[in-house]
Amino acid sequence: MSPESSTLTFDKDQWMRALEDLATALGKEGPQTEVCLIGSAACIFAGMELRTTEDLDIWQPHSDFDIVELRNAAEKAGLSFNPQTILEPDKPYLQIVEPGIVQMGAFEAIRMFKIGRLIVSRPPIENIIASKLTRADAKDIDDVKFLQQHFQPDIGLIKKIILSFTSPKKEVATENLIYLEILQ
Repeated sequence: MSPESSTLTFDKDQWMRALEDLATALGKEGPQTEVCLIGSAACIFAGMELRTTEDLDIWQPHSDFDIVELRNAAEKAGLSFNPQTILEPDKPYLQIVEPGIVQMGAFEAIRMFKIGRLIVSRPPIENIIASKLTRADAKDIDDVKFLQQHFQPDIGLIKKIILSFTSPKKEVATENLIYLEILQ
């Protein structure tokens, strides 16, 4: 990939194939590998038209995996794994996300699907929307609009989740709640 080109992004079908390849690379033997996907993955796997992303964000607190095994499987599947120094890798990647810059609130993960030993889950839609409101860039707002229309989330629960965030994310997300009213 040339330096002038943009980062390669995947749509739903491409990410499904990548996850199938990841599951194959994990093999049939061993404990289950669970990844809880946050961010744009909820939109992509719910069928948001034209939505693509260069990464799948894995929420560490609700995931259960052997990091070496997952890294090796990702590399075998043609994905970068948890890049720390490259801002824009030249291929799609899995990113491990810890609490801090990203806020999710408390939740019980919802299983989306299982492929072999790979279990893929996500937070409830209300948590994803609350998290996206902490940044609210153009893609985040498009995602919020899609999620709001597709899932009809509980606005009161979104507000409650935001109140659990730490400052300054709590204040930013509270200000950005206006988008939920505008998008209705």
